Amino acid sequence: MTNVNFKVLNIEKAMKKDCVVVTLTFDGSDRQFTYVRRAYGNTTVIDGCRIYFDANYQVEKVEREYETKGVKKMSTAKQVGTTSSKIKNELEGKGIEIPKIQIPQVEESGEVHHDRYEEIKCCLECGIPVYLAGPAGSGKNHTVEQIANELGWNFYFSNSVQQEYKLTGFIDAGGEFHETEFYKACTDENECIFFLDEMDASIPEVLVLLNAAIANGYFEFPNGRVDFDHVHFVAAGNTVGNGADDMYTGRMVLDQATLDRFAIIEFDYCLKIEMAITKNNTELVEFIHQMRKEAESKGIRATFSYRCMTMITKLERKGMNLEMAMKISIVKGLDKDTINTFNPSGNTKYHNALRKIQLAA
Repeated sequence: MTNVNFKVLNIEKAMKKDCVVVTLTFDGSDRQFTYVRRAYGNTTVIDGCRIYFDANYQVEKVEREYETKGVKKMSTAKQVGTTSSKIKNELEGKGIEIPKIQIPQVEESGEVHHDRYEEIKCCLECGIPVYLAGPAGSGKNHTVEQIANELGWNFYFSNSVQQEYKLTGFIDAGGEFHETEFYKACTDENECIFFLDEMDASIPEVLVLLNAAIANGYFEFPNGRVDFDHVHFVAAGNTVGNGADDMYTGRMVLDQATLDRFAIIEFDYCLKIEMAITKNNTELVEFIHQMRKEAESKGIRATFSYRCMTMITKLERKGMNLEMAMKISIVKGLDKDTINTFNPSGNTKYHNALRKIQLAA
């Protein structure tokens, strides 16, 4: 395995929670590079190397854990499955049980509900505002819309609000009031849900207004006050109000007065939905789960959501070459070095296609 090819000049605590700022130079270059990386205790990972540091952020040692420049090219017959089989044999030889994902089969016809569906519905029926915190593309919007349909409530949706008027509406120079989804919800004569997506990317001034509306049961719009007792509030975000992190850099800290109004429900990816999306393709679901875990453990900024599962399923059914389909749906946006850091264990067609993509890099 290649030795460490850089020198760490400085490590300091980053403003982002559980992150550090690392400044280094690569061998043969005088240029300095700065990285913001997640810290795992007193370690972090850069370019396939784990950096160990003490409580004062002084470097103790640097060790390479995996290659980032790909593997030595050989014939496909020799390469495919070699690494994963070796890892599996080593683990089994040490008496370590390899965990297996318990994946339920689902009916291809009919509607599938998220695991947190009943909890969310219960809160809304009790008049409790809900904040859904979970990764991008996990189906938060769709689930809330399903609940609205089941209860016979109208559904109003607004994305992150960056200007107050996009929540409040405004009166133009001609005296005409321009409505927003929030206004429509407040003036609806029927029970309804107002869903604010990406609340943790909205400006604080808007959240103060929304907080006041929830607390008071009325809102002062530019064209007058509207009282309401039929609006059920749901907000969603990728963080739990603690601000930006490695994956979601544009998120803001939510004040406790706002968060205190909401029941906070963690909303992760759901196996039942993944199986429905992939038409019960267990191999694909297991592969995507492995890719997520590898990205998390190696500090790689990558999202393997329902969307990539949907894309690869459609492209496969249409007959596209699997390697090409994976390039544009699963490892899209990742550079060659990053793609080569993934090493999921298995011998399915998805594992083998990934290895071919790595060999071609």
